[in-house]
Amino acid sequence: MTTKQKILSEALTLFSEKGYSAVYVGDIADAVGIKAPSLYKHYKSKQAIFDSCVEVFSERMEQVRNKLRLPYTSNADINYQTASMETIIEIAINLFVFYLQDDVAAKFRKMLMIERYHNPELNELFENLFMDGAVRHEEKIFSDLIDAKIIKKENPHIIALRFYTPIFYLLQKYDMHPDMVEEAKQELILMVREFCNTYAAEGH
Repeated sequence: MTTKQKILSEALTLFSEKGYSAVYVGDIADAVGIKAPSLYKHYKSKQAIFDSCVEVFSERMEQVRNKLRLPYTSNADINYQTASMETIIEIAINLFVFYLQDDVAAKFRKMLMIERYHNPELNELFENLFMDGAVRHEEKIFSDLIDAKIIKKENPHIIALRFYTPIFYLLQKYDMHPDMVEEAKQELILMVREFCNTYAAEGH
């Protein structure tokens, strides 16, 4: 790991523990084991470090989505209209574990959860990634499935809320217990199965 990469890693760890506002450049330099002037050779400010954290998180998220070949990605290979329940469960588990345990994604999410109460811009980012934005993404998927008569014709926004809310709850529940991921997976599987059985259109 290069010094620049270590700065980013240590900064994200501190941000996830204390929030962005409560961490100073000197704190990051101490965690890396260098002096603040040396840190500035790699990043001109704390904001620059944060911006790089955003870039790394976005790249990591895109890599996972592409690896899973999800719809609306550049190499999409999965079609929700023809996907089996087991495929949907597998996708849900992979995304859940990514946001719960991935070294970058989990810390980035925790940082935003802390900082949303101090910074309106970061609160907006948090809501776009993990609340309203996530629900809008699910709503688009369910709208397409309703049009294709795969799921029942009901309000897609409500369906999206009923799908996503338990997942968000499980993230909060197991945030402090990442070692209990197997228990989390079992709860998620039960939730997805129940959801699919509830909303599947007749004949599906």
